[in-house]
Amino acid sequence: MDLLNGIKIIDFTRLLPGPVATHLLAQMGAEVIKIESPKRMDYARFTGPQVDGASILFHQINHNKTQQIIDYSTEAGKAELLAMIEDADALIEQFRPGAMEAWGFGYEQIKAINPEIVYVSLTGYGQDNEYAKEAGHDFNYLAYSGMMSLLKDERGKPTVPDTQFADIGGAYMAVMAMQAALLKKAHTGKGAYLDVSIADAVHPFLAVPYSIYKGGMDYRQFNIINGKTTVNYAAYECADGKWLSVAAMELKFWNNICDIVQMPEWKRENQLELLVSTFPKPEVEALFKTKTRAEWTALFKGKDVCIAPILELEELETSEYHQAKGTFEDIETADGTELKSIKLPFSTRE
Repeated sequence: MDLLNGIKIIDFTRLLPGPVATHLLAQMGAEVIKIESPKRMDYARFTGPQVDGASILFHQINHNKTQQIIDYSTEAGKAELLAMIEDADALIEQFRPGAMEAWGFGYEQIKAINPEIVYVSLTGYGQDNEYAKEAGHDFNYLAYSGMMSLLKDERGKPTVPDTQFADIGGAYMAVMAMQAALLKKAHTGKGAYLDVSIADAVHPFLAVPYSIYKGGMDYRQFNIINGKTTVNYAAYECADGKWLSVAAMELKFWNNICDIVQMPEWKRENQLELLVSTFPKPEVEALFKTKTRAEWTALFKGKDVCIAPILELEELETSEYHQAKGTFEDIETADGTELKSIKLPFSTRE
């Protein structure tokens, strides 16, 4: 993709949020130069199964970048890096506040040699507040944001996700902020400093439950998209132990399901009649256990019902959906090892 062709980005980030952000930017055509110091290598190199000297994760989110290891604590290394930054369009870093300044690469220091630089600082809690220098990871960011209060089991215990929603949300926020600043730069010739908080990047995910709360209602009881409150928006186990997602939020979709499964008595005219407090959900659960997931998927295929199979990770690459979408791409490490990576989640054409 050539959307960002000609854009040069210096990448000081490590682990997941920043590297995912710059991976997306590189997929859009930007030239990304990943900088590591031999004294502070990217921890992601050592996370998980190793291939060609680094983890599969590291290869997947860094394969399309120019990777350089420079000891910028030395005068020679610092000079080399500053020369590289001097004609860059953007820089992104992910260290705690004050670290880049201490090494000679803070925003004001870089702005002095490159006045038009777009400079992104991606941290857990932002730059200028009492939490700025606190250590944190994805779970902490979800906790502060309020997201963990929405991720609870039937006993009310918070359930830690198997993936990093805050980190990836922060990555997307960093991409959005950088692209907006690059647009400003293109129009005005002026750069910008961008303070992106990973914890704050979670807040847009709260739009629906927060609006319910501010409306004076109990979001736990009336949030119809939490998978627990209503029968028409929930996960159902099938005969083979696999699961279906039923997201028939609008009544027309639910009533279509009722017609297809020949249960007209389940049809309703009011959304509130589908709350689990009033609708016999065990009957619905029992019905879905009468067929396998594949049988249900085939039955509902092409129907207006908002039903989809809940795919396991092991099923993704061979599933009809991902085969049709072309979700995955082949990549190759320096020694020729072939791996799979996730393609950019949008396409373009002229």
